Amino acid sequence: MQMNKSYKIGLMTICCLAILYYGFWFLKGRNIFSKYNNYCVSYSVNRNLPVSAPVKLKGHVIGMITKVEILPKKNYSTLITIEVDKQFPLTDQSKVMLSNAGMMEGNVLEIELHDGKPLTGHDIIIGQIHPNFNEDIDLKAMTAQISVIANNLIKTTESVNIILENLQQTSNIIAATVNTFQDDVTTIIKNIINISTPLADPLEGIPGMLPPMHRILSEIEAVPFKDVSSRITHVLSNVEDLLQGASSNNGTLGLLINDKTLYNNLNASVKNLDTLLVDLRKRPSRYVHFSLFGFSRNEKGLKKR
Repeated sequence: MQMNKSYKIGLMTICCLAILYYGFWFLKGRNIFSKYNNYCVSYSVNRNLPVSAPVKLKGHVIGMITKVEILPKKNYSTLITIEVDKQFPLTDQSKVMLSNAGMMEGNVLEIELHDGKPLTGHDIIIGQIHPNFNEDIDLKAMTAQISVIANNLIKTTESVNIILENLQQTSNIIAATVNTFQDDVTTIIKNIINISTPLADPLEGIPGMLPPMHRILSEIEAVPFKDVSSRITHVLSNVEDLLQGASSNNGTLGLLINDKTLYNNLNASVKNLDTLLVDLRKRPSRYVHFSLFGFSRNEKGLKKR
């Protein structure tokens, strides 16, 4: 079913009127789909309440100041427009008080909710001053805090400058070191290349050594290590038995090593032999007789009795 052209025109007209209405209120600074309610608060003078200053409820931000204007017809009082979350509607018994939020945040509006008649956007709330509100600023405390912050900044700046100087010195040292050892590094690299090139030679280098090494390993693998090990064990066992026999009084070697009588006899024999050799060196004629003509004195009867 096709829609009649008149219905289309009517629908387009309604859409245009809706857009025009929404745009008109949007240009006036009011959002019809907003989740905030707008209220007006009156003060005799403006006490440092700028636009966008927060509106709080027990320390929680529930809105903000959207407009600050002066009313010449009402003794130049100040009219402040605030928007508050719709979850917290104001009544004629609610209070809006000017309060301090600290030196950094400035002045804010504190709300106290009480039961009563709901307010509309045309109602004006008479603003109050919080009992703890202090309009004067403690210049001495502010000066002391600024002085402490300035000193900390100066110390931090000095520390940063020292760190930067150390980094600069370190960078200069590293640059000088790199320049000094650049030639050595180049020489080392060339030497490494010269060493690695012959090693990579397929005939005389490592690849050429691999087949002989493989053959050597194969021959080593073919050696009967178990038989050799058993033979070595047997030889070591025999040596151990021999050493044990030598350290005991059993067997010829043991008696030769451990028999003191034999040692003393050998020692006495050596002394006698030494005495004999000394006497032989002094009087050799007593023990050795020789003749140049092949006969001795006994044969001729010339030896004296």
